[in-house]
Order: sequence, then structure tokens, then C-alpha cells
Amino acid sequence: MHRRLFLPAVALSAAGLTAAGTLAGPTTQAATASAASRTVAEPVVTKAVAVLMPVGDSGVSGTLYFERVDDSKVKVTGEVKGLKPGEHGFHVHQFGDLTDTETGKSAGGHMDVGEHKHGRPSDEERHTGDLGNITANEDGVAKVNITDEVISLNGAHSVVGRGFIVHADPDDFGQPTGNAGARVAIGVIGVAQDGLK
Repeated sequence: MHRRLFLPAVALSAAGLTAAGTLAGPTTQAATASAASRTVAEPVVTKAVAVLMPVGDSGVSGTLYFERVDDSKVKVTGEVKGLKPGEHGFHVHQFGDLTDTETGKSAGGHMDVGEHKHGRPSDEERHTGDLGNITANEDGVAKVNITDEVISLNGAHSVVGRGFIVHADPDDFGQPTGNAGARVAIGVIGVAQDGLK
């Protein structure tokens, strides 16, 4: 005498079987997965932060805040201290890699979506990460207040997870990267605690 084995519908579904004991087709499984993915909204980053630490013995540090002010602009605010008075190159870099704190070169070159020449923030052609210069006062403190239309906190131009570099010298906007000298502060741009919507 044979015993009948009854499997709950949940077990059948998990095994990819229909109640009739046949395998559910890939079309059915894909449709189920697609429906499930549509119910989960992708979070939108509205705020980010970068804590800058000294490269080598530069003594330069600071904190930068990034906030989406509308669908096409990002406002960058904050303060950088320990600088020599004057202008300093101020750029988003390719990699959020802080393993080389002696030279800062682990952050790579300027972030650029595509292949563009270096330029001013207002130039039609520029690297994505070209944010120009900040100016330190006599006390070596630079107050940052920039609004940019090229960088973003979401999508292809997102700076989240990228590196940030402050340079020893001014960016003179020459090629290929502005002749801004050594890297004196390095950080990674990350999602702020209240930065997801």
C-alpha cells in the first residue's frame, strides 16, 4: 500500500513546482520577481557628508556637507582648517579609497563621467568633480558654500562613495588637472544619517 505525500503549497512554490508537480516556467518566475521588485521603491539620497583628514603631516582637516537642493543642483557647505592662506584646489576624485594617507593618491584622479578636459565649475566642458577653489583666510580656515549643477547625489553623476581632495595650491584650470599641487586633505563622501528619502 502506497502512502500519499502531501507537500504544502509554500514548499512547492519554493521548489519552483506547481501544484500539478511540474516545474514553474522561467516566464512565471520572472513575472513574480518583477512584480516583487516593483513594490520596493529605490531610496533617494538627499544629503551626504565627507569628513576630511590630513594627508601626511599637512594638519588639514574639515567636514563637508552635500545637499540636494532640487533635481539638478547640489549645495556643498562646510569648513576646512589648517590651510595656508589663499586659494586651494577643491575636487571630487574617482575613488573613495583612503589607504594611502601619506600622498592621497589612492583616491585616483578627478572624477569624470565621460572624457572631458579639466575646467572651471562654470565651464561647459569640465571634469564632473571640478569644483574649483576654496579660499582660506589668515587663520587658515576656508568656509565652503558652493552650489553645483554637474555633480549629483544619485544616478550616473553621483558623488556618493567617491573621494574628496583639497590641494596645497590653487587650481589654475590648466591641463590636465589644474596644477593644484600636493594633496593635503582626503575624505570619502558618504550618505548622511538623515540623507535617505
